[in-house]
Amino acid sequence: MIILKNILGLITDPKNTRMFLLGGIIVLCILLLRQCQAVDEANREVTRIENNWKASLDTIKNYIDADGNAAAEIRALNLTLDELNEELEYEKSKPPITVIKTETVIKEVIVEIPVTVIDTVFENYTSAINLSDSSFWGKSSRSVGVFIPYDEQDHKFGNATIDLNQNIWLTAALSRNTKTKELFVNLSTDYPGTTFNDAKGILVNQESKAFKDLQYQHRKTLGLGIQIGAGYGIDGVSPFIGFGLNYTPKFFQW
Repeated sequence: MIILKNILGLITDPKNTRMFLLGGIIVLCILLLRQCQAVDEANREVTRIENNWKASLDTIKNYIDADGNAAAEIRALNLTLDELNEELEYEKSKPPITVIKTETVIKEVIVEIPVTVIDTVFENYTSAINLSDSSFWGKSSRSVGVFIPYDEQDHKFGNATIDLNQNIWLTAALSRNTKTKELFVNLSTDYPGTTFNDAKGILVNQESKAFKDLQYQHRKTLGLGIQIGAGYGIDGVSPFIGFGLNYTPKFFQW
């Protein structure tokens, strides 16, 4: 009875009533905020599913950009970790954030290559035709050398040796439309004769439950931070603000 009277006394005290009222308002604001957050998450999920459906039907579009580079664009997917399991294997403790796959074809016509005929003895051949060329395009380059054994008397050619070195610069990035939230794979290269046959881009949805659960498993329960709240002391219930060591069990975290 004494404890109950003390509790009733704390509640009916005008000073404490204001504190309880303030606490109730704070709790209601938190509940309202969480409800709004749940509605936003549901709307984002609907948008994600609709955009993934568009991406599944999209085909790659090749074009030449303003810098004269071969470029391409195709819609990308936004998948959860559970959905990503159907696409590729990954370490459970190290899930990927983005995945980009490309298929390219290079059809290059090499013209104006210097040709020289050299006197040399190679197996049963007395001469050889030698071709070489090097080209540079911005960040990409290519060098090619061809050696063809040749017999001047019998006019016969041997097997050609081709030495081809290519340094192909390629960029692949994911971009997002800020209005529609659609994702796109953007490809570009300055290597001539390049066509992007196909591409697939995936952005892992970090708002999905599986991804949050993975982060939840690695959350810390101890930390330093600012503390704001209300406590009971000699003078009754009073607000406080300070800096100190916090312990928050994981089941109290969201």
